Amino acid sequence: KHMSSAINGTNGDSLKQNESNESQRYKVSVHHSRDSASKQWSTTLVLALRGLERVLRLFFCRLLRKSIEVSQHSNQHREVWLTATWNEILRMSFDCACISGERETLDLRLAGIELITLCSQVSCKAGIGAATNTARVGTNMEVVGGALRSVRAATTVGDKNQGSLCSAPIEPEVDQLRHIFFDLAFSKLVDFRTYLESFKGYNIHDTESPYVVDSVMTQVLTKLTGELSKLYECCKSDEMSPGSFKLRLDLFVEEDHKYESQLVNLLLVILDNADADKTSRYLNQVQRGCISMLQTMASNSSLQAFKALAKLSGDSMFVARETLRAGNSTDDDDSDDGYGEVLELEASKTVASAFDSGDMSSEAKIIVMCSVLTQYLKIHGLHNESGVNNISRKGRGIFRAKYDTLTRVMDSGLEATARVDMSLKDKSVIDSIWDKIIDAVKTLLLECLIDGYANNSKSILDIIALFLLHLPPRKYSTVGSILEKGANRAIEVAFGKNEDFDEHLTSADNIVEGAIDIFLACFMGLCQKMPSSPALKSMTGQILGGTIESSDWPTGNSSHQVRARHKLALAVCESLKTTSSQDLLVSTFPLLCRLTNVANNNLREAAGQILSGINLADAISRERERAETAEAKAREIEEENNALLEEVDYLQVENEELQRQLAVFSESADFT
Repeated sequence: KHMSSAINGTNGDSLKQNESNESQRYKVSVHHSRDSASKQWSTTLVLALRGLERVLRLFFCRLLRKSIEVSQHSNQHREVWLTATWNEILRMSFDCACISGERETLDLRLAGIELITLCSQVSCKAGIGAATNTARVGTNMEVVGGALRSVRAATTVGDKNQGSLCSAPIEPEVDQLRHIFFDLAFSKLVDFRTYLESFKGYNIHDTESPYVVDSVMTQVLTKLTGELSKLYECCKSDEMSPGSFKLRLDLFVEEDHKYESQLVNLLLVILDNADADKTSRYLNQVQRGCISMLQTMASNSSLQAFKALAKLSGDSMFVARETLRAGNSTDDDDSDDGYGEVLELEASKTVASAFDSGDMSSEAKIIVMCSVLTQYLKIHGLHNESGVNNISRKGRGIFRAKYDTLTRVMDSGLEATARVDMSLKDKSVIDSIWDKIIDAVKTLLLECLIDGYANNSKSILDIIALFLLHLPPRKYSTVGSILEKGANRAIEVAFGKNEDFDEHLTSADNIVEGAIDIFLACFMGLCQKMPSSPALKSMTGQILGGTIESSDWPTGNSSHQVRARHKLALAVCESLKTTSSQDLLVSTFPLLCRLTNVANNNLREAAGQILSGINLADAISRERERAETAEAKAREIEEENNALLEEVDYLQVENEELQRQLAVFSESADFT
């Protein structure tokens, strides 16, 4: 109370009155930052807090050990004096951080924030040295005679602070006391979160609120975010380590009282307080700092950070930006969670960029990927809780899907899933994860709107390629039918009528091109992974046979059906080039031969390249061996059949003899 009254200027009037009563003989110019008692008192407190910071940086470990030694010699409670001092430092720094006032209180509030986080840093297990970036200072050169000359060895920033690092082994009693101090210091950060929650004081869902974050609070939150980033660097391997976790299908993280969870909650509250202007096109400094810190935590396999990023991103990972703006303007849309649109987009990008980190574990990548796929299925899937495709409610003029985030997540997630799959003996859990991935791919192929063929075909093509690259062979039979349906649907879209495309904003050519790309991905996947699938022969005969029998060839005035048929035939030929199955190529040999006589040069060249790769001599030899093997098996079966017939005849004779003997015994028994 005394501190607050002094800083808020309670004694300022009396000071000015005393100055006016004194002699006006000597007039001294006072700087505007020191022209009142409140400003002078604030500066004094800042100097005191800075001094405490220097003492803690240099002598914290020594103070811990000295406290233990004093308590052992005096037979008193070992941490009485140091704990009381520690609590008083935390109380004073917290009061300074939360003090109210104008611009003159900024330095004091920043000093209070820095001291609270410094107390947490020095008392963590790694120590403040874990957040110190070593830098060399080039003071070993001077100009002599117009040339640079070395005068002494360069010094390293941080050498003077080596006394603050607990480099020596820490005794159990000292470590226990250190942990108590860390818990006390971190609890003050939790209290500051409570202060920020009460400070906001308005409904985040009320977009017409006149609330504006002042510049002082913005600078305080910016300072807090920077200091929390240093704190996490110190604690990420110990107090805030995500630990190990088991594979599961969703990002379900229970709310707990661990340091990591409380730090994430503090960041969310900071974001809530920093989100003032919802019409801004760019993130402010506080928001950018929080997103950067969440990305750092996510790269360290923090599921709590991924959960927070997923909450912030919402549907923006799969819905284009103009869709979100249009969707949020509707009256019946209550999905707005109060965070700005730009923040949602940045959060979704952060989820994808965190997957590029080499520090993230494979298990964390799999769990987050499954959570992303679950969210994708809720938005795009047909079989959700309501049984209706969610995207159909938004209308084609508003909705536009995007898959850039999904592609980046599945790139690393599929690789991690395949890596873990190879190391596991029990496949039950990993099979359920593969089933989730297969459901997402099925939705991607079968529930894509026609506009999606034009706008997202390249992304879908990349996802299918990544999926087939890492898919285990035991799942080929399940995926074969999905690829077949996806290829057939792409054929239907490619051969659609012109009036089917008129209602879309995209031209028919772009839709056909996208459908051809998706057909190529599905058909090539079947050729490479499942060459014995009956669907390959069926679709090959349908497309190549229809192309050969058609008398129309693409020209400048041709309809899109004619161009689509020609491009589909080229896609089939490109896919057949990639297969390693000679049996598949031999089965298409008659169609390929006929294709070399068509009027189109591209098709003739493609068919000729495939035919040049067919080893007919080897194929005939294999067929001859197969026929000889079949004949040999047929002879063996015939011989076995004859032997069985002979045995049946023998058994019938034996049966008749036994029946005769039984009749004789029966007659003799009746006679006796």
